[in-house]
Amino acid sequence: MLGRDSEIELLGSLLRRAAEGHGGGVVLHGEPGIGKTALLSHTEERATGFQVLRAVGVAPEADLAYATLHELLLPLLESVGDLPGPQAQALSVLFGRAHGTPPDPFLVGLSTLSLLSLRAGERPMLCVVDDAHWADQPTLKTLAFVARRLDNEPIAVALAARADEGHDTDLPHLRRIPLMGLKPDAARTLLAGRRLTDGEQEQLLAVTGGNPLALLELAGRELPPEGAQEPPALTDELGRSFLARIRARHAASLPLLQLIAADGSGSVETIGRAAASLGVAADPLHRAELDELLTYDGTRLVFRHPLIRSAIYHSATVNRRVAIHRALASAFDTGTDQHRRAWHLGQAAVGQDEEAAGELERSAEQAALRGGPASAMAALSRAAELTPDGPDRGRRLWSAARAAVQGGFTGAAGELLDRAEREPRPAEADRIALAALRAIVAEFAGSTQEALDLVKPWIPRALRVDRRLFTPTVAMYADLGLRANRPEAWAELAGWLAEVPLTRDDPQDAVLRLLRTLCHARTTPAPGHGPAARDRELAGGPAARDRELAGGLTDPVTMTLAGAIAGGLGDHELSRRLYRDAGRLARAGGSLGALAWNLEYQAADEIARGRFGLAEAHAEEGGQFAADASQPNTACRNRALLALCAAIRGQPDAGELAAEVLAEASARGLCDAMAHAERALGLLDLVAGRHREAARHFGAAGDWAAATPPDLAMRMVPDLVEALVRAGESDRAAAASARYERWTAHTPSPELGALAARCRALVSTGGDADEHYAEALRLHALSGSPLECARTALLLGERLRRDRRRSEAQRHLRDAAESFRRIGALAWADHALGELRATGEQARTRPPEAAALSTLTPQELRITLAVGEGLTNREIAAQLFLSPRTVDYHLRKVFQKADITSRAELMRLVLAEDRRVH
Repeated sequence: MLGRDSEIELLGSLLRRAAEGHGGGVVLHGEPGIGKTALLSHTEERATGFQVLRAVGVAPEADLAYATLHELLLPLLESVGDLPGPQAQALSVLFGRAHGTPPDPFLVGLSTLSLLSLRAGERPMLCVVDDAHWADQPTLKTLAFVARRLDNEPIAVALAARADEGHDTDLPHLRRIPLMGLKPDAARTLLAGRRLTDGEQEQLLAVTGGNPLALLELAGRELPPEGAQEPPALTDELGRSFLARIRARHAASLPLLQLIAADGSGSVETIGRAAASLGVAADPLHRAELDELLTYDGTRLVFRHPLIRSAIYHSATVNRRVAIHRALASAFDTGTDQHRRAWHLGQAAVGQDEEAAGELERSAEQAALRGGPASAMAALSRAAELTPDGPDRGRRLWSAARAAVQGGFTGAAGELLDRAEREPRPAEADRIALAALRAIVAEFAGSTQEALDLVKPWIPRALRVDRRLFTPTVAMYADLGLRANRPEAWAELAGWLAEVPLTRDDPQDAVLRLLRTLCHARTTPAPGHGPAARDRELAGGPAARDRELAGGLTDPVTMTLAGAIAGGLGDHELSRRLYRDAGRLARAGGSLGALAWNLEYQAADEIARGRFGLAEAHAEEGGQFAADASQPNTACRNRALLALCAAIRGQPDAGELAAEVLAEASARGLCDAMAHAERALGLLDLVAGRHREAARHFGAAGDWAAATPPDLAMRMVPDLVEALVRAGESDRAAAASARYERWTAHTPSPELGALAARCRALVSTGGDADEHYAEALRLHALSGSPLECARTALLLGERLRRDRRRSEAQRHLRDAAESFRRIGALAWADHALGELRATGEQARTRPPEAAALSTLTPQELRITLAVGEGLTNREIAAQLFLSPRTVDYHLRKVFQKADITSRAELMRLVLAEDRRVH
């Protein structure tokens, strides 16, 4: 502990905060021998009153999913039955204690958090993982998930890892503590009593960089002469030092130690069987002579220091290691230990070996079933390396890439897809799936335009090969076309879908039929479209049978895409039901990647409904989950929706947030996120009276005057028309209004009809503006969009005031001001009140009513709404990927802010808030 005062204080602070109920985590980073393990041990000694859980990552298990997590949680597994059913089942299946549906990695994270939180209720907890760089990736992701949610838990997490070996441990929300070499004074104190001259100490400090273990191991050894150009290779020197000591004391046991080092499981029985097949004496396992090198906790053997294990393992020749791994493969049970057996077979294989490759592939299937995509990816990748030339190699690489996508390893997925595409061409269905997978990778973490181009050539083939299997891929193409501002996608899909015979009783075909209708609406030229014709279409809408079938979908991704299609057709009731149900299914299954993406759609829908608090809650949660799922593009889009909410609500940082999002979205080529950010900036300018600047922002989403205008551009035309009219550019406003009228003609949406009528009213030069405004307000009443309805009432009131129709103007301006105030659009409310005062009415500004829920944070609001649905704390925790303790903490804050004392009162408040907004 010499020279580690600041690190000791920081770790002590971590323990103190955890004891007070505010946990957190740290990662000690540094080179081998720098003192990481010593600091962890010191922290354990200081954790008085804590329950300590400890695990050590080991290289042979680095690709075995959840191996380190199993070691860490082993003392707690008897409490798994106390968890909610899905969580208990997830951990039981994960650790081979039960059969069942494979748990999603994020359900594993939630279950781990709940288990730790449950036991931490008895006394605070310290979780220690040494050599975390050798921990498997699923364990590291689980620990990162847990660490992000410890603010209100009496749990501390401390990891130690090397920065340049094994897996990346630079984990979000775990504070990184780099450990440097000792300073000269501390190093000299450490070396006191070693009979070294001052010159020898200086040389030792120079060649070790102050590494404590290296200082101790190399003290007294012959070092290179002073002035040597090359310093000693520290890792090799330490390895030789360890081996010299081991050979001097345990030479006869070295073959057994090499076997233990290669094993990774620590099972005495397995090691004994492998030793017998190799003819290695296993007697030392049952005697104390190896105690200085190994510890045994009753379940497994562990080397006291990882450098000892590394040195011993690499002391074996290549041929010897092959023999050892082959013996270990034979020692494992083919049933319960299939994955370990397959891994050792893979390590023993030399050159191409189809038998070993097949074993690895089968083990990967089991790993996937147990929620271990990282383990499956590693096994399949190794299997591909061992596979002889032929289609099987490409298939295994593609399967490895799919596992990588599921695990959030997008970089690895891209590399595996590159390798797969260089192999002989697989079956056409596999090639379509491969293209779709590459497009998904590009959409989540690369370029939307690239994703569209990747999948485009395969859509006609997908419809021909198996349209039901590839319905999500076809629907994804429409979604990508919208996001990438490529309106030609509608015409292409219309042509492809026109040639496909669709049945009447299949949910997938119902989605394609709805998509075909939307393509027709977007590509068919239309004459004038009056109110009577629109009312007839509103009464019809999508066929009732298609609505019923689409409502029976069970895949969250397909459901979300179907919801977007239904929304495009104006059926917002079906759209919202599909979004909501898809989100619930994704939560129930722990599919955080699908949920992050789904929440973006839910947030956009809540903005349209004027429920900005809930929209912010969805977008914030979606952004967090997108970061967890390695979806930077999805995270950016959710931030864009947060910026739009902030602009509508007039928050002080709205402009800065929108500008930041615009810069990021521009760099990423995310046209949809750019459009949200531009609209946010435009609305800020519009309500502030900067009409030309507003028009510039509203017109930035694309060419609305094009023969086939992009949807992103057309969606902002009503804003653009208002800005142009206010800026005095009536000709441009009239042209934009006419173009919007044609674009909405075939879409039976009351909201689009209302906005089209408002545009007609704004550009009217005769006496028919009143009729258009009346039509707009009538359709607004059917749409459930209070913001746009209030904006229409404001515009009508302004017009009536200018026409000196004071009493009529006052009625509409009062309605507008009240609606703006009710939904929290305070800058717009102030504008409406200013117009009202201009009519002679002494309007006074009032604060928003029902403030009980308006002060809640997004997390508190999500929990409040879940309470409103009648869920218990444990059910809410499972839905929101929190621990029950955290839910309880936030509910106490909600009760305090709302000045209530019971869940029943809170449920009444939720109902009142819903009525207030609408």
